[in-house]
Amino acid sequence: MKLKYVVSLLTLSLIAAIPAMAVMNARAAMPIQQGSPADLPAGHPDISPGAARRAGINPVPSMKLMRRTAAIQHQNRAAFKKQINLAPLRILAVQNNDQVKTIASWASETVHTICGFDSINGQDPLYTVLDMAFRPQAWDNRNCIFVETVPIRERLGRLVSKAEAKRILQQGTVSPDFMARSDVHHLLVKISSTAALSSGVAEVSRALETFQNLSSEMKFVPPAVGSKSTDWLVPLDLLPNTGAVVRKMLKMNADVKPLPGYTRQQSLSIVLGLISLGQGWQDNSASEANQGIKTLAQVLPAINPAVYPSHLKRLVELWYDRLFDGTIVGVFLYFISLTLFVIAAVGAVPAVRKPALIFFTAAVLVHALFMGVRWWLAGRIPIQNEFESVLGSAFVGCVIGLILEYWKKSNLFGLAMSFVGFLAMTACFVVPFVLGANIGANIGRVDGVLNTYWLYIHVNTVISSYALIAASFCLGVLYLLVKLYYRMNPGNGPGHGGGPAMTMASGIGSSLVAGHLADLSQSRATDAAAPAAVADLAVRRNKFLLQLDAANIVILQMGFWFLGSGIIFGAVWADFSWGRPWEWDPKETFALVTWLVYLIIVHLRFVTPKYRPDWTAWLSVVGFAVMMFNWIGVNFFYVGLHSYAT
Repeated sequence: MKLKYVVSLLTLSLIAAIPAMAVMNARAAMPIQQGSPADLPAGHPDISPGAARRAGINPVPSMKLMRRTAAIQHQNRAAFKKQINLAPLRILAVQNNDQVKTIASWASETVHTICGFDSINGQDPLYTVLDMAFRPQAWDNRNCIFVETVPIRERLGRLVSKAEAKRILQQGTVSPDFMARSDVHHLLVKISSTAALSSGVAEVSRALETFQNLSSEMKFVPPAVGSKSTDWLVPLDLLPNTGAVVRKMLKMNADVKPLPGYTRQQSLSIVLGLISLGQGWQDNSASEANQGIKTLAQVLPAINPAVYPSHLKRLVELWYDRLFDGTIVGVFLYFISLTLFVIAAVGAVPAVRKPALIFFTAAVLVHALFMGVRWWLAGRIPIQNEFESVLGSAFVGCVIGLILEYWKKSNLFGLAMSFVGFLAMTACFVVPFVLGANIGANIGRVDGVLNTYWLYIHVNTVISSYALIAASFCLGVLYLLVKLYYRMNPGNGPGHGGGPAMTMASGIGSSLVAGHLADLSQSRATDAAAPAAVADLAVRRNKFLLQLDAANIVILQMGFWFLGSGIIFGAVWADFSWGRPWEWDPKETFALVTWLVYLIIVHLRFVTPKYRPDWTAWLSVVGFAVMMFNWIGVNFFYVGLHSYAT
């Protein structure tokens, strides 16, 4: 038993030394912020050794520490990666930004914050986060800190060689060692004084701060049973004054007092489990690290089962993330239903209507399932951010389209709303990978002032109008394309692209080749029937165009009334939350502009004597463009109460 405590002492001492190592490794100990050179952190190259020592920090790493750092940086991790088993740890819970989630979700979000993408070279995000936390020395000279703003990349490039400047401009990443340089610090302080670039500097600061404070973000321990606090703890917080605890352990003193509410056995098991994980990770010992993971997986969920998420909930969240929040399934189903509805609508194969309806129904049900899962995981209606509003808009629109399709049986409502669902799911799936932008796929909570029933009334109504406007756009574009096709292919002869003369010539040629004069008379008979066939074709084509126009009018007017109602509800919500119904916020202004555009469309529909379907189709496209600018452009490029711009 004594041997066990001795081993624990050694591992605990080593882990406790990690933060000191990180500070002593010539890295900045604070995030980048505005201030003078006198505000630079201790250990910074601009601070004198005497001042650093007075602050209790040795600015010059010892030879032993330098050798250990070099050893860590040159470790061969191939065998360790194969043997480490992160599965039990992946499904445990952690509190991050006041939201309890799986450690796997937290790791993915953390890597995105630091590096700009969800993984580095395809590496497991959880492995990356643990490696950064337990072996920070190995990352000091790696380009892992993401610089999103291009002008800041260009300015940073002036401090390095041309080749490195080109790489920074293209990849947008720099190393923690680079960020610790005094000239970089001074440059960023200077850049942050420019209003247009201050938010970019803040993002770089956030990335660096997240990297430096990973150990303090490991809030794996739930509140104790009976605790009034909702805050989770870092494992090492369970045993205050860790050094004294180690000395007591060495003396076999049973009087080790953990935090109130936690038993001594729980506290020791969790702390030693984390120590085993960290020490094994540093020493390249997968067996030791796996033992620590096993200990944490056994003890943590049992501390406070009433607070700790159930295994089912954590497992569902894990699969929800693996399926890209359900978007990959939705893209597949909506695309199939869209394709089948197009085939059925143009009359190519009318029999595919039934399979199209089946796939569309399945897509809507799957969409509802994943929206419900997100609601369950977040503990709120999922309409908080851009990601959720896009999916919510598409879902409401697709439900309306499904009802109209079962009612009207026209194929056009299913076609339009399948397009909306496919477009929304594709955007939510692709944007984070193509643009590296986080549009809110991470689950978070709503601010208190926003979390009222008017939020759900206003937002749900408005996003429903957006889905209907997108469906109207689809039908308008389809109308214009079909009409253009009809003009380019008049179809004056049955089964041929030409008129009666072409039909006769074809018949005569066939009779000469075959040597039968009867073919000529047959050709003449066919030619005589051509006018009736042409007239029937024109009627059928005109009927299809009228069906497209009628469906567009239904969707368009619904979108008009939904948007108008949503604006009114938004004014009521604003008065409820901020004491004023209208403030000409950019989002409010452009929402009103969008509604006025659709007011013009509806007005012209009833007063224009000619070309009403054509006007409706063209203005549906224009209205959609205005709506997208209001939804996307204003949100990200105009500063306001509703926007994500800074």
